[in-house]
Amino acid sequence: MDSSMSSGWFRWGWLSLAVLLTGGLSAQAPTPSGGLEINAFQRALPAPGDKAPAAARFQYPQALTWDTQTREIHAKDGEQSVDFRFALTNVWTNAVTITGTKTSCGCTVARLPETPWVIQPGKGGEISGNMNVLGKAGTIVKTVTVSTDVGSILLNVKVHIAPPDPSRMRAADRQRNLAVAAADRQAVFRGECASCHVAPTVGKRGAELYATACGICHDAENKATMVPALRELKHPTDRAFWMQWIRNGKPGSLMPAFDLKQGGILDEDQMASLADHLDSAAFKTVRSATPAKTAQP
Repeated sequence: MDSSMSSGWFRWGWLSLAVLLTGGLSAQAPTPSGGLEINAFQRALPAPGDKAPAAARFQYPQALTWDTQTREIHAKDGEQSVDFRFALTNVWTNAVTITGTKTSCGCTVARLPETPWVIQPGKGGEISGNMNVLGKAGTIVKTVTVSTDVGSILLNVKVHIAPPDPSRMRAADRQRNLAVAAADRQAVFRGECASCHVAPTVGKRGAELYATACGICHDAENKATMVPALRELKHPTDRAFWMQWIRNGKPGSLMPAFDLKQGGILDEDQMASLADHLDSAAFKTVRSATPAKTAQP
């Protein structure tokens, strides 16, 4: 083959290759419709019937819009669980399939209307769920990961839980605690009861100690029927009488022994100061300065 023929084939070969490349790139580029610009998001998403490219699945989850991606809830006093909802809409031109959800903790459950959930263009719905808040306080944040065929979306559930009010107890709690105290009168100084019956007494003497150790039950407006009002006893009392009750309590009743040596919470000095206060004229004629509103055995 002579040099002129070789040169011609070379030029035509390069020209054909250039045409093919130009045509190929032109065919791949989307054509604007209705004068609207096709942005990078639209170009990255798959054409109808195609599967989303792996890169697009995590780079472009905007095919779905949400009413919020962080749901804040203020739990009401006494609630054991709270419900939450996230509303979504498919704003893309293709159907989007939600394949599942995963929560960050077992206390939180998210539910889809169906699995898999296929959402047509322009359509939407809700993802609902609930969080168990029993025994929790403060602000708790849990996440819900929503997996789709065009990306993964992270939703947040933020719940504000007020700390329990120790001066108020629900009837069921009161009955439960009464049963526990009846079985073991010293149980009032342990577990969750300690926050009301132990912590407030630390470092107290005399009248202050009475208000926190005794008045919480004996002066309560809703005290248990078997708990007497100490100012209304029908028999004579003296310091020795009070010291005996403080130290030993009464076996077979709800009255615990307060002596440290018997599983109580008061030392000798505290018990003596409490007996002195109970035997004083001031105690018999004046109510405690800070009586409890609710008995908490």
